[in-house]
Amino acid sequence: MGGSSTSFSKLTNRVFPRMPNFYGLILEQCELANQAAALLEEYVQTGNKSRADQILKLEQDSDTLRHRNLDVLKSAFATPMDREDIYRAYMTVDCIIAYAHNIVSGMDTLGIKTDKHITDMTAALRNAVETLSAGYKKLSTSPADADKDAQLVGQARKNIEKVFRTATSELFQNERYTEAHPNGTADTQTVNYILDIFRRREIYRHLFDAAIDMGNAGKVLHDIVVQVA
Repeated sequence: MGGSSTSFSKLTNRVFPRMPNFYGLILEQCELANQAAALLEEYVQTGNKSRADQILKLEQDSDTLRHRNLDVLKSAFATPMDREDIYRAYMTVDCIIAYAHNIVSGMDTLGIKTDKHITDMTAALRNAVETLSAGYKKLSTSPADADKDAQLVGQARKNIEKVFRTATSELFQNERYTEAHPNGTADTQTVNYILDIFRRREIYRHLFDAAIDMGNAGKVLHDIVVQVA
């Protein structure tokens, strides 16, 4: 009897393959994103270049994981939600790690030291990534509660945008130059000051773009909640 049951199970699995744990696959990517966001915040606070190297390694790991997850999605017989939303979940989470790499690379290449605005936006980004991850963890057990996290991620995008607008505005204020160079207006100082404005704005823009993608990630989580709650 037991052998017959086993044979039937094998036959059933061939006809209707077991559904992969897509919630777990998304959470694996969320874990890498959490690590990248934490390393980014530490790099911004300390300037420790080893954290940049760790982010680069995480980006490589994320590429491998994303390709594996997409292969699983492609070959899956059934999914617990729309395939398009699973794909969007993979891609929006993966973008976070790419932005972390771009930010640390930009700061290092352009010689940009941290400031309050960069620190504030980075901290808000890390909190948003943690909130997104917490939301995806709730999907398999209490999906309705995950929508609160999706809304918080969207709010984080708005908060980072406010900091970005303030930071950009302050960059172009005359007072900033006179405070930095109170004893003269030498041509070299002027050029360096102007270059610093555009270099620093490049970093602000990377953080703002990361916030936009975080907002998109929150929308994907919300769309999934609507389906499975």
